[in-house]
Amino acid sequence: MKPNHVIAGLSRQLQDDGYTFIPQWHSNRSTREVASLVGTIIDLDALLPGSGIPSVQTLQPRTEHEAPASRYSGVFGLNEFPIHTDLAHWAMPPRYFMLRCIQGANDVATRLLPASAVVSTVGHAILRRALVKPRRASRYGNVGLLPLLFFSDQTNGLRWDSLFLTPISAAARNVMDFMTGSEGTWSELKEIVLVLPGDTLIVDNWRMLHGRSDAVAGPKRIIERVYISDIVL
Repeated sequence: MKPNHVIAGLSRQLQDDGYTFIPQWHSNRSTREVASLVGTIIDLDALLPGSGIPSVQTLQPRTEHEAPASRYSGVFGLNEFPIHTDLAHWAMPPRYFMLRCIQGANDVATRLLPASAVVSTVGHAILRRALVKPRRASRYGNVGLLPLLFFSDQTNGLRWDSLFLTPISAAARNVMDFMTGSEGTWSELKEIVLVLPGDTLIVDNWRMLHGRSDAVAGPKRIIERVYISDIVL
C-alpha cells in the first residue's frame, strides 16, 4: 500500500481536478482487487440482468469490422474517439471509472476535458435547457428525456455523447452543433498515456469528458475498465 499521505493526495487530486493518475499502482494485483481499494465496484451484470457485461471489461483497439455497431470501435474503429461521458444514456451515469494498463502503448492517449470548460463556453443557461434521449431504446426500459446538466449527491454533473444521445430540444441541437464542431480545439484538453502495467487512471465521469487518440500505429493496447459508484481513497 502507498503511505496514507500519498493516498490522501490522490483523493484530493480526484476531488480538485476530476481525475488522478497513479503510475504502476499495485502492478502485481488484479484490476478487481485494486478497484476494491478505490471504492465500490458497480456490478453491471447484476444491474443489467442477462447483459453478460462483466464488472471488469477489457478494452482493445478494434477496426469497425471487428466490433459491434453499438460500441465506439464499431463506428470509429482505430480512429480517435470523440470526447464523451461513459454510459451517458443512463438515467444517472456511473460516477467514476478506473482505467488500468495491462499492455501499454506510447502513442495512444486518453484525452480528458473538464466539464466546466464546456459549461463556461457553451453557457449554463443553454445547457440547462438542453434535453436529449438515448439513440436507441433499451431492453431494460425507456429512461425518457435526459438533461445534459444534472445535480445529484450535491454535485453538478454534465453528460455528453454525440453518438449515443439524440438532441430533442432546440438548445440540445445547438449544443450538438457546437460540440461536434469543436473537437480538438479545447485548450483545457489533457492527455494521459497508460504505458506500464499497473498505470492507473481514475476519472470522475460527471465532471470530466474523455476520449481516445487514434490507435493506428504501435503495439496492441490492452486496458481494463471498472465502473465505481463511490470513492473510499
